[in-house]
Amino acid sequence: MSKSPLYAFLLSLLLVIAVTLVFSSSTLSTYAQAPSSSPNSSMKKTTSGGALDVVLQPSPEPIGHTGPTSFKVTFLQKGTDKVQPHIDYDFTIATNGKQVFQASQLAGQPGKPLHTAEGAVTIPYTFQTPGDYSINISLYGILFNPIRPETADFSAKVS
Repeated sequence: MSKSPLYAFLLSLLLVIAVTLVFSSSTLSTYAQAPSSSPNSSMKKTTSGGALDVVLQPSPEPIGHTGPTSFKVTFLQKGTDKVQPHIDYDFTIATNGKQVFQASQLAGQPGKPLHTAEGAVTIPYTFQTPGDYSINISLYGILFNPIRPETADFSAKVS
């Protein structure tokens, strides 16, 4: 009989944990799908040659020039939400036609493609002034196979 209260307690605890997980995960997925009013949040484009879709997610929102911004870049198989691993790429930022940042240069190999094994990468940058910026993601290879370079171009408003 001494196992019965312990069994009931453990079963109750398990039920409470399960209910908590169900409610917290439904709250998180609802939040993640909420549309953003910011013009810079989670942007998706197909590369110029149609090889992949590229998702660009700046953080924090809105983008400001007083602190660092992280750009999460995710490469997706075209028309799907499936991440494409092993991508050779570069990431540049320009304003008024002048390049102000190049990820490959930051990595010490300007102009040479960078590689992401996971198909997603986060790139930090601190904007020096407010204004309109263009972000260019160049694609050079998929699954260790070189391709004719393709690009995905995005716009960002920095306050």
